[in-house]
Amino acid sequence: MPEKPNKLRVSLISGVVIGLVSAIPGLNLINCCCCAGIILGGVLAVYLYKQEHTEGAPPMESSDGLILGVTTGVVSAFCTTVLNLFIMSLFGDVASEFMRSFTEQILEQVNLPPETIDQLRSQIDASMAEATTFMGVMKELLFNLLIHPLFAMLGGLIGYSIFKPKKPVEFNPTPGR
Repeated sequence: MPEKPNKLRVSLISGVVIGLVSAIPGLNLINCCCCAGIILGGVLAVYLYKQEHTEGAPPMESSDGLILGVTTGVVSAFCTTVLNLFIMSLFGDVASEFMRSFTEQILEQVNLPPETIDQLRSQIDASMAEATTFMGVMKELLFNLLIHPLFAMLGGLIGYSIFKPKKPVEFNPTPGR
């Protein structure tokens, strides 16, 4: 009897895709909608796994979707952190500059006392400066290691419910009427 396909290969491919979606500035805004990019990566993992499934192998189970989601999420957490560092080293902190300009536009629109606006600006600057330190990167990695596996697992279970083997429907007409 043939064995089930390798989950690690599928998890690596899907994890890199999630990492790219989560790290590329602008594209990472997809994750603002309930971590949609991460969930879709979990669905992608199950889809790729089903494509590698051969006839005669044991059927795909919900535990396969769960395992695929978690391992894909772990891979994507590391991939996202590494890609963020790479993008930061090439282009500077693009995301922080975008957020700084976005925040400035919002602060110009609201009626707050000047001392409150100055305090908000200093807190935002301090938070963005911390993000580029070693501890900031480690915090980002830890956060990613919590969030990515959780939402990719949810995507894996959704993917399983979409791509699970369909059972044939039995039709038993009642005789007589």
